[in-house]
Amino acid sequence: MSIPQPRRSRTEATPATEPTRRQALPTRLAHLALVTAVAVQLASGSLMAPPQAGRTGGDALFAMHVLLGLGAVNAVALFWLVVLLRPAGVGTPPGALLPWFSAPRRAALWRDLVGAARLLRAQRLPRAAATEAALAPAVHGLGLLTATAVAATGALGWYGGVGPLVAVHPALVTLLWVYLAGHAGVALLHQVAGEGRLGQMFLPWRRSGEAGEGR
Repeated sequence: MSIPQPRRSRTEATPATEPTRRQALPTRLAHLALVTAVAVQLASGSLMAPPQAGRTGGDALFAMHVLLGLGAVNAVALFWLVVLLRPAGVGTPPGALLPWFSAPRRAALWRDLVGAARLLRAQRLPRAAATEAALAPAVHGLGLLTATAVAATGALGWYGGVGPLVAVHPALVTLLWVYLAGHAGVALLHQVAGEGRLGQMFLPWRRSGEAGEGR
């Protein structure tokens, strides 16, 4: 079902000319590294044959999954470092990714949610720029927390020998699959609507022309 776009006034920018905030280069590179690591680990984890009771080891994909899990941990750590160490006023504030501890940020998130729900009930797609202040960063923060939990439970469970975390790891992987499916679906909708969100995040070498650097 196609989702009609909100009606625009004559003075309102069209999707082709509407300014959007583009992530700064370090953020885009860290995001690309994180997405690549997560994609490789999810793919190998879905196809591998892990060790079974009474058998030794697993197959080659399992060995690759275990080894590259350290790369995933590094990718998650790199993204956190980029978020936490970039200068103040540059990019999305860390507090916007984790708005749950701030009353003003929770209120802003609620306003974004209510506005988006109203548009969706009217079968209209919320503009990405309208959710950049609160809703989009909060969703990204949930994804980052989920990826962190997946990487941490896998690494600590296997390399640290913390058995209970090995049992929790598959459930978190399923949660990450659900998040990625929803996140990718929304990104594709915005891409089809002409907002060009995918190119902004997955082509880090592109120069900023129509979109402004700064997140």
